This record gives sequence, C-alpha cells and structure tokens, in this order.
Amino acid sequence: MTHFILFDLDGTLIDGVDDLVVAMNRLLAEHTLPALTREELEPMLGDGARVLTQRAFRARNSDLNDGALSAAYDKFVSLYEATGYRDTYLYNDAETTLRNLHKNGWKIGLASNKPTRPCREILSLLGIDDLFTTIAGGDATDVRKPDGGHLAFALDGMGYNRDAGDYAVMIGDHANDVNAARAIGIAAIAVAFEVDDAKARTLGADAVLTRFAQLPDALNKIA
Repeated sequence: MTHFILFDLDGTLIDGVDDLVVAMNRLLAEHTLPALTREELEPMLGDGARVLTQRAFRARNSDLNDGALSAAYDKFVSLYEATGYRDTYLYNDAETTLRNLHKNGWKIGLASNKPTRPCREILSLLGIDDLFTTIAGGDATDVRKPDGGHLAFALDGMGYNRDAGDYAVMIGDHANDVNAARAIGIAAIAVAFEVDDAKARTLGADAVLTRFAQLPDALNKIA
C-alpha cells in the first residue's frame, strides 16, 4: 500500500496574495478602474485565475463579455508571472514537513486551480519542486476543483491505485478542496492559515490544521 497526498497551493502551502494583488491592480489600472485591497481580493480566490479576473472586474462594476474576459485573463496571468512572485512565501514549517513526509514514503502532488506554469515556477523558486511527483494546475485537465476529476487526474499521474489498497488525502483551505476529495472518496484535511478556524471547521474535512506542523499528527489519526 502506498500513501498519496495532494496539496492545494494558495492558502495551503503558500501566501501569495500580495503578488496577486499587484498583478490584478496593474490590470485594473490599464482599464482605468480603481485598485483592490488585499482584503477585497482575498475572498475572491479559490476558483482559478479566470474566475478571479471576472470577480475583480465585477467588484469594480465592470462585467466583461467572454472575449474581453479571455483577453483580461491572459493579461492578468502575464502580469502575475512578471511579478517574479517576489512577495510569495511558504508557510512556517511547510518545507520541513513536506521533506519529512517524502522521506517517510508519501508520494506528494499538487492540485491547484491556479494555472500550471506559475505553480511550477513558484514551487521551483521556493526550492521544493523536487518533492512533487505531479503538479496539476487548473489548466492541466478539462475540469477543476470542486470537480473530483481534477484530483483523480493528479492521482492517476502519481500512480495511485485504489484497488491495490493505496491511500490518498487532499489538503486545502477551500470548500473546493474538500468537495473534490469527497467526490472521489478520499480523505480531506482543511487548513486555517488565512481563514478563521471556525469557518474551516464548517467545510466537513476529516481534520483542521491551524499550523503546518500539525499535519503529521493529523495524518496519523485519519490514515
């Protein structure tokens, strides 16, 4: 039996909100729209960059048609990559915990609604890309979380075999993560690093973490 663990990225492994705010505000400025604060943008996260772009423009009373939204989305991704992710950082104890899991035989993957290229760039920049068997962004397959097919795609790429008794768990900060895990019958752990602990406990996960270092104990209890 092999143990597999999937992570979300933003709000789970990293705090990258400030770079997203910079990129989005540069895009809004090009459309002569007022900037967003971090507090305004943060609740818009979780459903991918295209939906984030749509929500940001709607928050400034600008509803884009499909063509304009596609163009704005492409420009936002370009502006986001241009930040170099200078203000993106790993949460405390994340790298140590991941390396210990890897050493103990866990196969580690990423399942994020963020586009795959920035996911890869960020993990490489932070020096932990070597730990990931699979990096599946929101454009890696034709579905995204909360569709369980996104997680199934990532797990298939890692060699997961339920019939052979393999065990899998999804770690994330959003209802999308928990719902996607439930859709394919795997365990789910919610993190509360950027959200209220009480709110995280409403997601229906098997455990809730307020610090990354709690993950090994949580896995021991549910795995």
